[in-house]
Amino acid sequence: MKNLCARTFSLVSLVAGVGAVATCFFSSGQVFADGSTTVAVLGLEASEGVPDSVAAGVTDALRQRMSMLPGYRLVQGRDLVEVKLVFSCPDEAPACMGQAAKSLGAARLIFGTLKSAGADSYSIALKLFDADKDVVESWTTDQLARTQSSGPALYAPVQKWTAALTGQSMPGALHLQGGVVGASVTVDGVAAGVMGAGGLTIANVAAAKHEIAVSKPGYSPVKKSVTLSSGETREVAIELLAAAPGETPSAETPAVGPVAAGPAEPSEAAREDLTSSGSGGRVGLKVAALVALPLGLAAIGVGIYYSYQVSHANSLLDPVRRFPCPGQGSTTGGCYQNGQPAPPLDAKTIKWRDDTKALAEKYQKYQWYWYVPGTALVAASVTFFYLGFLSHPSGATADARGSSFQIAPVFSPNSVGAMASATF
Repeated sequence: MKNLCARTFSLVSLVAGVGAVATCFFSSGQVFADGSTTVAVLGLEASEGVPDSVAAGVTDALRQRMSMLPGYRLVQGRDLVEVKLVFSCPDEAPACMGQAAKSLGAARLIFGTLKSAGADSYSIALKLFDADKDVVESWTTDQLARTQSSGPALYAPVQKWTAALTGQSMPGALHLQGGVVGASVTVDGVAAGVMGAGGLTIANVAAAKHEIAVSKPGYSPVKKSVTLSSGETREVAIELLAAAPGETPSAETPAVGPVAAGPAEPSEAAREDLTSSGSGGRVGLKVAALVALPLGLAAIGVGIYYSYQVSHANSLLDPVRRFPCPGQGSTTGGCYQNGQPAPPLDAKTIKWRDDTKALAEKYQKYQWYWYVPGTALVAASVTFFYLGFLSHPSGATADARGSSFQIAPVFSPNSVGAMASATF
């Protein structure tokens, strides 16, 4: 009888211990009240034949993508294998997974498995679980090539999977082919670049209907309407035809008054005025470009220095940071960020920590004081360089000059840059 009681007591203690471990292990989750849906990405479960490093890399890429997705707030997640063990969810039962989500402070869970699918690819299955309703809201399956299973190559497939799970569309791309080298391209009225020998690729284009316009002096302008689907790369063929004599070269510049039988030759006085005014203006632009560039780069360099100081200060502060201990009330020393109890800090260490934190906050402000004007100076230098060195008076064509070098800014919804083309 005594042995039976002892065994019963041990079983009760074991169950209570597992519950305590589960509470302590998953008590660091938070529920945010800013309108965003909290989501936790559990570490993918890798089957035999899939390296743990691959599963960890895909999990990290999913977490990074969800942290940038509008409408979602990423909270700390655990490995799917650990969740199954602690909450006894061998079959991923909805009620059990819902309990795990609530313990993590997440309204949604993303979890799944990664299996070997031959020598060249993996098979991935992902689910989006709604913890409020205890149901799988959406799921997706796909093949992942081994060459795409690490580094930047993961970006495209992860973007596709999260779009399928959340229902949010992915940006696509437009690839314009043909046309004439140096022709200007606009998308929905916004300059997108110039045509090169291999055409023009415009990335990060929203899934919608877009109006493309291509023009170049001496050629009839071309306009096309293109409807882009989520994540689609659309090939668009462009054909520019030389303008007939007397034809207005650009639809955006209507003729004023009677149209002459042929292109009018500018007067000698007009040519001299254009040459003299353009030369003087170009000299000023060239000087401004050459002055603004080193100043801008120097300012950005100072900003990078302060960013390094902030990073260095944070690395020094990590060992002495203290947080409230979850589920344990207040303690003398507090806890580390992972919830483990930490020893108390002496007065000298506390003063050093506060001084270092104040200095890091000061450096954090300083970095932006230099980044903003530095970036503005570099952008101004690029503009001045283009206007002073590369642009040409209205009416001149690259074909008439024989050889030329052109550069134009390129804009997209998420990026800005420049594109250059050379004609020989």
